[in-house]
Amino acid sequence: AVVSTQSTGNLSMRASTRRLLQQFTPRETISPNPKSTSWFPGHMAKGLTRMQMMIKATDCVLEVHDARIPYTSRNRVANNSYGDKPRIVLLSKADLVPRDELDMACRRITALESRPVIPLVNSVRGVSRLRRVVRDGVSMAHADQLVAKKDSYLFFLSGLPNVGKSSFINTFKKEHDHSANKLPIGPEPGVTRNISNRVKILSSPPVYIYDTPGVNLPRPDSVDAAMKLAVVGAIPSKIPGHVETVDYLLYWLNRKGQYRYTGHCGLRGPTNNVYELLAYFARAKGLLDERGAPQMVIAANAFLRAFHKGELGRVMLEDV
Repeated sequence: AVVSTQSTGNLSMRASTRRLLQQFTPRETISPNPKSTSWFPGHMAKGLTRMQMMIKATDCVLEVHDARIPYTSRNRVANNSYGDKPRIVLLSKADLVPRDELDMACRRITALESRPVIPLVNSVRGVSRLRRVVRDGVSMAHADQLVAKKDSYLFFLSGLPNVGKSSFINTFKKEHDHSANKLPIGPEPGVTRNISNRVKILSSPPVYIYDTPGVNLPRPDSVDAAMKLAVVGAIPSKIPGHVETVDYLLYWLNRKGQYRYTGHCGLRGPTNNVYELLAYFARAKGLLDERGAPQMVIAANAFLRAFHKGELGRVMLEDV
């Protein structure tokens, strides 16, 4: 049999990659040194105050967590203001984490919160699930009030910045209000700065919802919490530092054995060195200055965008 030179080279490269993976040892711990950890602009303080005033008129709260950080993305300050209102926890971006870890996180949150937990994905099946979530919320509101069914219901959508709240509402705006503009969304946190007018999300029974600005804690519970929020885009990566944020993401990618980034960077194997990672990534993507040197901040932002799109593989940045 004749084996081509290319096939032999590919086999040799795969064998070399396997050896590098076997020899690689991920960092066991990380001690982030962020430039800052707090991001609580004025519109968040105003939004939180108004949310607390409006909650009394709400029939049900839909609390959105990011499935990549299902525990860290819970805002205890906002949640404490909901009192005994019926609540449903939604895990957005569930298609960006491994299914087994998602299932374990759902079970754990259900046990801790004693409320339904629904993972959401961006698909036709996901839209159908959203409708069921809203109907479940109506049922919970009716059971909670122990009164005759209402003519209409008002829901409240809550969550951190950039967690997917406006995307949730836009799904229904297309169906129930063709003349209305979509709510603005973007890759950076803080796009929604005010509580929107109520939006119809279900016709039978009529259900309306308010989109609210994402609200962070005035101060994250820990440095680790702040870094996780920066990685998923709940706070701007410039707050802790662009390179510092990528380093924290690299730590979790390696810890979870998710090495798809090596292909995006042109690395032969995984690395614990964020500067090596970004230098290779910048060269692979042509992110060089006029002297041919890697533009590290631009590369860091591009690497984070690749993670947000799911291009670096599925990973949860927490232990379940």
